[in-house]
Amino acid sequence: MTVLDGMCTVCMVQQPTDKGPHSHMANYCTYIDFHKFLSWKKNIRYRSDLHGPICACCHVPQIDDSLHKRISPGTPAIAECPYPDRTLPLVFAIYHDETTREAAQSYFKKHWPTDIQYALWLCAPPECANKTNTMRIILWFVETHWLQ
Repeated sequence: MTVLDGMCTVCMVQQPTDKGPHSHMANYCTYIDFHKFLSWKKNIRYRSDLHGPICACCHVPQIDDSLHKRISPGTPAIAECPYPDRTLPLVFAIYHDETTREAAQSYFKKHWPTDIQYALWLCAPPECANKTNTMRIILWFVETHWLQ
């Protein structure tokens, strides 16, 4: 996930030809309606029995220290999370950009008429080896749109 270091993940979607670091965090990006994002984000809820431990800050599964170290018990996730303000803005931007949304729907063979239905799919039971559909779409975007 180091590919996300120093990046505004919304700009990764909105400015795909600009591979340089962006000095702002996604929460301050002019391409995102932050209040709409916060409202949408409330729909993302994982089940520990289905998904295992998930970082409450970045939504990355805590399955291996090389991916995401486990948050210390009793510590707020934001205090130890290596990817704050990265992953959910990215998946939000993927949906709200017509080109990436259509590519994602084609690749995953899904149709999400609303961003709420997309959010529900992100935290639905995973459809493959990934722990969450959120990670599936992040990995898909990085591999097919960013690392090209």
